[in-house]
Amino acid sequence: MSILELSKTLMYDFHYNHIKNKYHNEAQLLFTDTDSLCYHIVTEDIYKDMKKDKMLFDTSNYSKDHKLYSNENNKVIGKMKDETGGKPIVEF
Repeated sequence: MSILELSKTLMYDFHYNHIKNKYHNEAQLLFTDTDSLCYHIVTEDIYKDMKKDKMLFDTSNYSKDHKLYSNENNKVIGKMKDETGGKPIVEF
């Protein structure tokens, strides 16, 4: 299996087995790239949701005072990273 195939497998697994399973129709996939997924998710508190599943995320790029900041999964293969560092995208 190539690196690209492995990446796709991890991303599809995250999308279908975590995001779609958890949010159903409240999660809309806006776009994908080789190594990224961008969502619009309707939920009361996305950070509260992420905290429950913190083993899935690398939040090392969040500010140190952010409630989800952690170096625990820093650069761990297969962990999802918020490319905006905890800052919500307000316009698409």
